[in-house]
Order: sequence, then C-alpha cells, then structure tokens
Amino acid sequence: MSADIFENLINLNPERVRHRRIKVFGLMIVSTLIATGKWLSSIPTDSFWLTKVLMTILFILTFAWIALFFWSSIFGFFELMAKRKVPGINWLPKDAPLTTKTAILMPVYNESSVNVFANLLAMADSLHTTEQGKYFDMFVLSDTTNPKVWVEEERVWLEAKQKMPKEINLYYRRRAKNTARKSGNIEDFCTKWGAYYDYMIVLDADSLLEGSTMVKMVQLMQANPKTGIIQAPPMCLNGHSLFARIQQFAGKVYGPIVSAGLAYWQVGDSNYWGHNAIIRVKAFMECCGLPVLKGKAPFGGMILSHDFVEAALIRRGGWAAWLLPELKGSYEECPPTMIDFAIRDRRWCQGNMQHLKILISKGLHPVSRVHFTIGVMSYLSSPLWLAFLVVGTAIVLGRGIFPPVYFEEVRTLFPVWPIFDKLGTITLFALSMFMLIFPKFLGLIVYLRDNKNKKKIGGAWSAFKSVIAEIGMSVLTAPIMMMFQSKFVFDIFAGNSVSWNTQNRDDTGTSFSEAVARHLSHTILGIVSTIVIWFYAHSIFWWMLPITVGLMLSIPISMFTSRVTNGEWFKKHKFFLIPEETDAPKILREAKAHLKKLESHVPALQGVALLVDNNVLNALHISMLQVNGPAPDFTREVSQNAEIKLENYLTYGKEMDLSKEEELSLLYNPKLLLQANIGKFLKD
Repeated sequence: MSADIFENLINLNPERVRHRRIKVFGLMIVSTLIATGKWLSSIPTDSFWLTKVLMTILFILTFAWIALFFWSSIFGFFELMAKRKVPGINWLPKDAPLTTKTAILMPVYNESSVNVFANLLAMADSLHTTEQGKYFDMFVLSDTTNPKVWVEEERVWLEAKQKMPKEINLYYRRRAKNTARKSGNIEDFCTKWGAYYDYMIVLDADSLLEGSTMVKMVQLMQANPKTGIIQAPPMCLNGHSLFARIQQFAGKVYGPIVSAGLAYWQVGDSNYWGHNAIIRVKAFMECCGLPVLKGKAPFGGMILSHDFVEAALIRRGGWAAWLLPELKGSYEECPPTMIDFAIRDRRWCQGNMQHLKILISKGLHPVSRVHFTIGVMSYLSSPLWLAFLVVGTAIVLGRGIFPPVYFEEVRTLFPVWPIFDKLGTITLFALSMFMLIFPKFLGLIVYLRDNKNKKKIGGAWSAFKSVIAEIGMSVLTAPIMMMFQSKFVFDIFAGNSVSWNTQNRDDTGTSFSEAVARHLSHTILGIVSTIVIWFYAHSIFWWMLPITVGLMLSIPISMFTSRVTNGEWFKKHKFFLIPEETDAPKILREAKAHLKKLESHVPALQGVALLVDNNVLNALHISMLQVNGPAPDFTREVSQNAEIKLENYLTYGKEMDLSKEEELSLLYNPKLLLQANIGKFLKD
C-alpha cells in the first residue's frame, strides 16, 4: 500500500498491514513446507525420480491452496468473534447527511424485465425511508439483443417510473452495439453521464441492496476521499431449488469468515466482485480504460472478468479498494442448478485465465497480482487435483502390474525393501480434510452466536445437521465440479472461447436429457475408474470411493438438487434454513410485491405487435430511438420480408412470425412503426 493512501487512513500504518500479511502467508508457507516434507518421506522409495518430482509439485500447489483458505478463515473467525471492524477506514454516524449525487446502475442483458424493475422499485422504496433518496438516481443500462425483451423493457420502465418515489429518477438506455459487454456498458455510462455523479453503485440483474446500506456506502466514500471502491459482500437469497438453498446456506454460514479473512490481510488493497459495490466515478474514469488483449479469444480480445482488472487499475492509480464485511443488506441470487452454476463458471474461468496476461502488467500493486493469482488458481486447482489423483492412481496401478524388485541384478545378502509410509499418507489426507472442513464449523459458531433467536434458523440442532448435510453434499458434488472446471481449463488452453449468454434464473429444474448430455462422461469415468481400481488397485478403493461415487451418481445428483420440491422438503424438515427465509427482509418482501403487480399487467402482445397496438408505447419507442445510437445495417431481403409480414398482419390479421433480424429491422424503422400504429387505429 502506497504512502499517499496511508496519509488518509485512520489507525493504519504500513507495518500493521505487513504484519497481517506475514502472519497469513507465513503460516500458509510454513504449513505447506511441513506437509511437503512429510509427503516426500511418504512417497515409495523405489518410485521413478520424475514421478517423485511431478507428484511433489502437484502436492505443493494443491496443499498451498488449501492452506491459504484455512489460515485466512482462521483469522477471519477471530476478527468476527472480537467484532472488530476493518481498520483504516473512517466511519460516519448513521444520520450523517449526504452531500453528493450517486448513480445506481443496473446493467441488463435479455433479463426478465419485471424482475429487474421490481428489484429497483424495492430498492427505491428502501432509499425513500432513509429520507436521503434525493441524492440517488437509478439507471437501467440495457445491452438486450432480443427484440421482444427490448420492447418489454421500455413498457415496464414506463410503468415502474410512475411507481417510483418522486425524489428518485429512473432512467433507461439501450445500446445498439454491445461493445465490451458489461464493462463497456458501464464505460458508456461514464462517458456520457459520469460527470454528473460523484459515485456509482454497480448492480447485477438479481441484486438487492438495502437503502440504508447504499447510504452508508456513500457516507464512507465521502469520509474517505482516497477510496476508489467499496465492496459490500453479497449474500445469496431467494433460492428455492435444493441446490440454490444449499448454496445460500453455505454462503450465510461460511461466507462471513471467508470475507472477514480476506479483509484481514487485504485491508485497503481489496478486490471488486463486479456488483453490489460503490465506485468513485473520478477514479474509474481516470484509471479503468480496459485494454483489448492481443490475440484471439479465449486469451485475447475483450476482458471477460473485468472486475478484478478494474480494481487493480484503480489501486495502481493510487486509490484504496475495500472489502467491508460490516456492510450488511447486500443480496443476490444463486444459480438454481448445478449445470447453471457450471455454465456461469465457464465464463468466469475464461475471464480468469485471461488474467495470466494481465498478471505481468507494469505498475500493479503486489496484492493485485496476488488477487489475479488466486483467481487463476481457483480454476487451475481443479485440473491440478485431477492430475494429482491420476498420477497417484497410476503409481498404484503400476505397482500392481509391475511388482517391486526386491533382489537387484547385483547379488546382495539382503533384499531391497521399498519403503512406503502408509500412515504418513493417511495423516496428510486427514490433515487436508481437516483444513477444508474445520472452517465450516468455525462459521457455524459465528452463525449461532449472531442468531440469538434460534427459532429463525430452526434451532441449533437444525443448523448443525445442515452443516453435516452440506459437507456430505459437497463431497458428492466436488468431483463433478472438478471435472467441469478441468474441462473448462483444457478447452480454454485448446483455444475454445465462450459466448455471452443470459444467466438462467428460473427454477425449472434439470431434465433427464440435459443431465445425460452434461454428465454422461462423468458417469462413465466414475464407473470405469471404480472397476479398474477394484481389480487392479484395491488398496486405494475405499479412499477413492467418495470421488468415484460422486461421478457415478452425477446424473441423479444433478437432477435431484435442481428440484424445487426437494428444496421445499428439506426446508420443511429444517435443513439449510437461514433467518432470511423464516423472517424475510423487508426489501425482499417489497420486491416480491412489486413483482406481483408488474406481472399482473403483462399484455398478451409482444414486440412489434405491441407497439402497433399501443399508441403510448409506440410514441415512447420512437422517441427513445434517438438515444439508442445508429441503427444496425439490415439486408434488403430482411427489411422487405419484415414489411410484407407487417402488412399482412395489418390487412389480414395474420400472425407476423418475424425472425429476430426482421423484428429488429422494424423496431429501428420509426416511420413504418408510426404508419402501422395509425393504420391499426383507423381500422379499429
């Protein structure tokens, strides 16, 4: 951390920060060295030297990753138990007045319009209760490409605007070209409107932030002029499928000690997670012009995981970045199924692999390089674990097929016994499991302490058995996710890029055909591995069983955890309960109430048909085309087909059945839309 930032921080000095980082990373290094020493003494002495080297490297990389998570969680636990705030940041009283203007940004891409605007209305109502709502404006920044969703966004925006508290403005803008995806969307806002605002709160389409939390974030920015980013850790909420409920329970119980542990050693050099954070507009505009990486995708092109990069650039520019676990009232939703989780992970994986290029950029703060390394390792750890398991199994198979040679060619009085420390190997395995599982129980201790009213969480026994059940489910799903992520990494290094798709937020569940398509290779691998190990490496059969069982049962596990009915069954039997389920936050209740009202007004017609039928929406759409940017080019064939179908609809009442391109060509043709609306009006 540079000296210019320290001058503006309270109760913080470089030595204190250095000591924190030495403790966390020192303990990680020491524990890894001790475990590695034990590992070296456990490897069979007759193993080929290259095998020893490979296994040792894989062991160091995988164990160091576990050790960092473990020690970071330990320090996070003690910080939470002591109820200490992150040092170095100045807090203002709750009623301190705001003196600046903040933009709340909701970037969307083919999302459910009623869900998006219901959340914004709930946040606006929550801001209104703080009596400081006039210092906030809301923006829906659309990158939507689906023409029917585009028209629906305009319709619901108009309805939501009429329901907003009078002191809060709600703006809507759609880009014609989705340059650089979300990061380009935010950059476009800053270029056109950034000068009007001191700060911007960046959301995701499923974000919910309490009004008091947003006010507090602005107060912190005002009180800490060298701060560029403040991240409020989001908590998963509103999950209904079993998979989503397990994820939100894990986030509620374990998330706080993870966040507190990260904040403990990051202090003012923290990261940014892309949403539910406040950013100083000046810092963003000065520092965050993202480069286009050289070469083709997946490693080149537009940066996908832009949030890490923006945090590093802001930090390089001399601004502080904070992760503050003290900020509550920050919510998001979990992917409803394992497959949806994996699809999102695929995009994140490619973005994090791109960071290999950025990692060596000039001028970055050392902690920013650590963030990039952690991000890369969060995905590389899966193929590393897979390689470790494959090599280890191959060694055991080799010893079964090619027995050790006890008497060498040179005659000796005594046989050469290969030494293998079985107890040492078991000890290392037990230690690794302890370091992965023990922090979960520390999280449970904090969870029980913070929830005095145990009825809200189903009681202490309910929380305990839920942790045990979550650990069991994690054991089964971990090998499946390992295979998913390993494939992602292999695909990326093979040059296969990922497309930008809308995240699924529906609770429809995973069908049998989809589960087979996604998990058949996992199932076959699990069955084959089990058979081979049983017959040729029986000594490790029971040790490998948790991995092979998870793979063999991947299809039913994926389907079972995707079902809302199963989530409800576990909820009924008090598994995975969180207090926000039994006593929902007011903002969530209001979001659901607004959603119900908005859904009750959804018209039967969509897209162009709705604009032709509705005078108000027709005029609104045409007037907003002026701020959408230049229309894309359409071929003559597309434009002519669209006009013919529109004419047949008006004259004969035939269904238009427009292609995406044809409907877009009509939506960008204000003259034709106006004529069609007038013609429909005169005909009626």
